[in-house]
Amino acid sequence: MALSPEQMSDAISRYFLAWSSLDPSAYVACFDENAVVHDPYGSTPHQGAKALRDFFATIAQAVQEVRIRADSVYAASNRAAVVFRGNAIGKNQKPVEVVGIDVFEFNAASRITMLWAYWDPAAVLAKLRQ
Repeated sequence: MALSPEQMSDAISRYFLAWSSLDPSAYVACFDENAVVHDPYGSTPHQGAKALRDFFATIAQAVQEVRIRADSVYAASNRAAVVFRGNAIGKNQKPVEVVGIDVFEFNAASRITMLWAYWDPAAVLAKLRQ
């Protein structure tokens, strides 16, 4: 079933707001209970609420502040490709920027069923480890 662009935009906004507020419950609530997340693409996928919460916690414990937003959203049917940009302050007080593309697939309830995230983890991790 196709979602409206507004439904997908709202779901994407909730997703980025969860990251920006470092709220693991809000993050997991964005997803279907059996969702699969490839973040970053090429890494071991995370599937299900517990795996998503653990993944989120791993990232969240490395940063003290995050601001991330969708720059552009391209939606069709039940999928959307999003160019995103974010800035964070690591627990080491170092600033880090991340830019990439997320591809979302949604169910009829506007919850994410699949996510493919394309960004450069090596550059981000290098900053967070300085």
